[in-house]
Amino acid sequence: MNKYKNRYGDAYYYEATDTPRLFKFVMEGASMKYCRFGGREYQTKIDKSDLGFFDPSGGPFVSVGSTIPVGVVRNIFSNAEGLFVKVEE
Repeated sequence: MNKYKNRYGDAYYYEATDTPRLFKFVMEGASMKYCRFGGREYQTKIDKSDLGFFDPSGGPFVSVGSTIPVGVVRNIFSNAEGLFVKVEE
């Protein structure tokens, strides 16, 4: 597991789950306290089970279709356990 730093020095990483190609986004520090979320273009309201992007204060900005260290993002969702990204094969 590689750790990265955002522009405020907060470390973050993508933690593998038991589901193939599904990763939990984990960030140390306070940047997630000020995280922005957005829906996909076709949505009329934000659906946390199908997000278009997330953007913690200080970065990284992650959207569907962007390339992150674990692959190309195909789905983003948030639930009580955290924020998750699913990447393509």
